[in-house]
Amino acid sequence: MKTAIIYESKHHGSTKKVCDRIAEKCGAALVPARNVEGTFEWEKYDLVGFASGISFGKFYDNVNRAAELIPGGKKAFFIYTCARNDKDFSASIAGIVSNKGAINLGSYGCRGFNTYGPLILIGGMNRKNPNEDELREAVEFVKKIEVENEP
Repeated sequence: MKTAIIYESKHHGSTKKVCDRIAEKCGAALVPARNVEGTFEWEKYDLVGFASGISFGKFYDNVNRAAELIPGGKKAFFIYTCARNDKDFSASIAGIVSNKGAINLGSYGCRGFNTYGPLILIGGMNRKNPNEDELREAVEFVKKIEVENEP
């Protein structure tokens, strides 16, 4: 099972931290979202993840643009880090992928360090996130998807 994660991580690197752990434990290839258009070989991967921090309730624009390129029938999943993990922030990008005819296998979200706006004055929030439990849960999420989708 070959897995790639197309990602963008800004600010404090919370999303990259999650992606790095998944790559280490699952062998997933990490691909910066800005490098996808015209170069990504979709056919080389059985599963494609899209990972991003959340900005104004959505995945970053580069990740959304990459999702618009997914071929129909491809299996996709979503990973995100956010200030408050109180809803599924993957709905918008999942809609993009579904409209392209790809298959949504689910999402995993966790808190990430956030210093947006006035939060910087108090040192931010979620300074210790993603923590080891969240990193372990992200790996388990991807491993479960890989097992359930083995050819």
